[in-house]
Amino acid sequence: MIEIIKSPWQNIFLHLLKDAKVNIYLASPFIKLQTASLITQSIRSGIDFRYINSFKLAHFYTGASDLSALRKLSQEKCKQKNVHNLHAKLFIFDDTAIITSGNLTPGGLKNNLEYGVLIHDEIVEKIKLDYLKIFNNPEYPEITLNIIDKAESILSSVPVEKQKTIKVTEKILFEEILNDQNIEERFDGGINSILFNLSPWEKDVFKCLLKLSNDVFTLQDVYSFEKNLSQLHPNNKNVQAKIRQQLQYLRDIGLLEFTSPGIYKKLWA
Repeated sequence: MIEIIKSPWQNIFLHLLKDAKVNIYLASPFIKLQTASLITQSIRSGIDFRYINSFKLAHFYTGASDLSALRKLSQEKCKQKNVHNLHAKLFIFDDTAIITSGNLTPGGLKNNLEYGVLIHDEIVEKIKLDYLKIFNNPEYPEITLNIIDKAESILSSVPVEKQKTIKVTEKILFEEILNDQNIEERFDGGINSILFNLSPWEKDVFKCLLKLSNDVFTLQDVYSFEKNLSQLHPNNKNVQAKIRQQLQYLRDIGLLEFTSPGIYKKLWA
């Protein structure tokens, strides 16, 4: 059976959260603390609880998503994954699923004009299998507390003149018009705020990326700095593996996107 869901649909969402006994699987590019708090207050303990987010530093810098929301979910033993190109809004509660246009934000649940469907029949099992196939893909990194901590450290280092400030009335409007098309994908809080929070190896690889003129680059482009990095770290005998490791970490904290094997995209301005 399929039902149509229209805005506001927060009450439907909360009802399904409270009724779920086995699993809650959520996927939404953006999430706000207010919604994360509602979720954690509603779910049963011991449930299989998972969430997929589009973890890009720019999303937290602009206020599209809240790092505090991810921390709140983590405190409730929620397993979290980062899928940069996530656009779907998909929510599964045992044998019921919602597919909608709304994110896990106050705007997505209440204020925006959203539209979706609530599904009860056997197709939910297929949807669940698709979700788990994405979630269990090792190419998509976990969102850990260490990653959240690092992202928060970078944002707290942003100079005052570059900090995003939204007045109360503007904030309400911002949440109401929030959608996937008008969100900045590149962090614009300053290079120094990034460098200040990186380890020596992370910093040296990041400085190499700064020398690349194109926003999209290849692994071979970064390998061209192997000699320089070997001189900076003479005790490391496998520099290429170390480069790949640092690129993965920069992806994990939302500063790089892996667009395809060996191809990367910068997520800072």
